[in-house]
Amino acid sequence: MSAIAYTPGAANAPYGNLPLNPQGSNYAQESGFTTAETILIAKAVQAAIFDTAPARYDAMKILMMKPFEDVNNDEFEYLEMTFGRTAVSATAIVAAVAAVPGAVVTQVIPMTAQSVQRLTPDLIIVYPNNTKAVVRSIAGLNVTVASQTSNGLPAVAANDVFPILSSIEHDGAVGFQNYERTETVTRYNYVQLFARARRWSRMELQKHINSGTTDYLNKDKEHQIKQLRIDMFNAYWNGNRGEYQLASGVAAKAMGGVYPTMIAAGSAVGNPTLATLQTVFEQLAFATNFKVEGGTRFIYGTAEMLNELSKIYKQPGLRYTPNDTTIKLDLQRIEVGGMNFVLVPCELWREQSCFGPEWRRRLIILDQDTITPTKVKGMQAFEVGETPDSIQNQTLSANKDWWVKGQMGLKFNNPLGSFIIDLL
Repeated sequence: MSAIAYTPGAANAPYGNLPLNPQGSNYAQESGFTTAETILIAKAVQAAIFDTAPARYDAMKILMMKPFEDVNNDEFEYLEMTFGRTAVSATAIVAAVAAVPGAVVTQVIPMTAQSVQRLTPDLIIVYPNNTKAVVRSIAGLNVTVASQTSNGLPAVAANDVFPILSSIEHDGAVGFQNYERTETVTRYNYVQLFARARRWSRMELQKHINSGTTDYLNKDKEHQIKQLRIDMFNAYWNGNRGEYQLASGVAAKAMGGVYPTMIAAGSAVGNPTLATLQTVFEQLAFATNFKVEGGTRFIYGTAEMLNELSKIYKQPGLRYTPNDTTIKLDLQRIEVGGMNFVLVPCELWREQSCFGPEWRRRLIILDQDTITPTKVKGMQAFEVGETPDSIQNQTLSANKDWWVKGQMGLKFNNPLGSFIIDLL
């Protein structure tokens, strides 16, 4: 028998649709039905929590799918072989020398200290007007050169640059004039450790397991893994190599990422406007092209920036087909002067919680073959786990921790084969 008597349909009727609200009802709070919440009905919650993170993280897929290279320590060095040829330059004005029929004329050209280290007798150098001369001797910073027979030598201006054409030798020569050793550039980086965790008290966790109305626990784990990958993605692009003193007072090594490595190495940087974007892009593309003909480089940028570049090259969309069939991404490529460029959306660069505002108008063009992520041998690049329910150190664990860890360093050979565009 009910303890409440009422008239159906009355304004103050205690039963009906409007007063029937689940516990924690937003409507009940907003409409004044604060006492009309009941345990008899469940709050309608979408069982699968919607993941609002953008779906297209093609850049992250490409970067993380390349196999990690094992290194023995969390500090590692790697060598890079140089091209082996460098132009030489003058430091002072030198007068022209007139030709003498049937004879050679000589000229003494003051050069930089770096230049004379690149020269030996019997190397042919090329003047700015394409005249050739052969090196006769070197005394200090003065280089004596001789013309071809019956030719003269042009005037030299300070800072004139002379390419090295070739070596030359006469038949029957005894010994050699030109001795060299291959030069290498030593680069180094650190392996950085990454970690994120979730902690639940034992009772709190059990209540979620027993009475949870959503898949929150699973989504929480997935979100934790995604955040670690974003940590690693951000460091991949913008990490500064060095050391940080952590809250515990212990120091930790930080990896150097792509952008700081390129800046430190002197990679080409262009600052065009929209009107000059095509000209600057093509100038830098040709100047940094060390790939074989038709080789592929990747253009990373926000969708907005890639759209500006796509509008310039109004050709039918060409589909990028990688050799590795596991990377099946819906990417477009463009062809410029026999070079291939794949457009890779990098929308995380727009996210102000990850990158500064300058990244929104930046393009980074990479020779991806020269970049390799690294990890310490014997350890996993990614690890996921949880703390056990057991007595540890005489104390029953009162919490459950879910954790995910990662480690990554970076080898970047020949950063000069990649370039940066910051749109003004």
